[in-house]
Amino acid sequence: MHLFFTDLDGTLLNDKKVITPKTSEAIDAYISAGNKFIISSGRPFNNIRDVVKWTGLDRYKDLLLICSNGSVVYDCGAEKFLVDLRLDPQDVMHVIDTAEEMGIHCQTYSSDKVVCRRGGPETDYYTAQTGMDYIFDEDILSRLDKPPHKALAISMESPDKLDKLREKLSPWMEGKLTTVFSCREYLEFVDYRSGKGSAVKYVCDLYGIPVSQAYAAGDANNDFTMLTAVGNSIAMINGSDEIKAIASVITQKDNNHDGLADILSALAKK
Repeated sequence: MHLFFTDLDGTLLNDKKVITPKTSEAIDAYISAGNKFIISSGRPFNNIRDVVKWTGLDRYKDLLLICSNGSVVYDCGAEKFLVDLRLDPQDVMHVIDTAEEMGIHCQTYSSDKVVCRRGGPETDYYTAQTGMDYIFDEDILSRLDKPPHKALAISMESPDKLDKLREKLSPWMEGKLTTVFSCREYLEFVDYRSGKGSAVKYVCDLYGIPVSQAYAAGDANNDFTMLTAVGNSIAMINGSDEIKAIASVITQKDNNHDGLADILSALAKK
């Protein structure tokens, strides 16, 4: 049995946010051969579950979802959370307040919506990328039904501001939060125990498969810990230079041309 971990955006999904028929057929063959297919994304849980439905991946009843950059591991078959690392809402507000003092948009998440104080180009862009709905309210805490899994700072015009935000918050975050760039415009704040790599190790232990035998595919820098955790790392040809530099294999085709299909089909025959 093989374990295959895959990112969504820029990897499994094409730029229209769908899985094309060729890749879908390759996933069918891979899973039918007795292997496990695991989604691993920076997106929040409810949004990933929506993606699973509209792409038809919900036909696989024992699918595992790694969400919010490793803060969540969810078993779709058992309908339960296996890992659920949430942030102190007061810590989230400190991140948001600090970001806004520096002129950076920052948001967090309720169970089913994005929450921030006001809209703008960043929220328009994020909605276009994810399809998620927003709640705008000066009193962010009043809109959180549960402690959130993450906060997200977005800078469209000056991504270097995100480096300065991370540098400013770094001493305060120690032992509480960690950060990861899911793309150059997005700086994610999650529990310090999170990370796609940590979630990959958890799932490998769950199935009794050595990480050295697992496969993982990604394109962005938040995939770094996932790819370095496994023995068989796959970078999309459309991925960042940093990801391609550490990968065992670089796909011959990008995410818009079924970049993962041939790899999954080959694994189905092993």
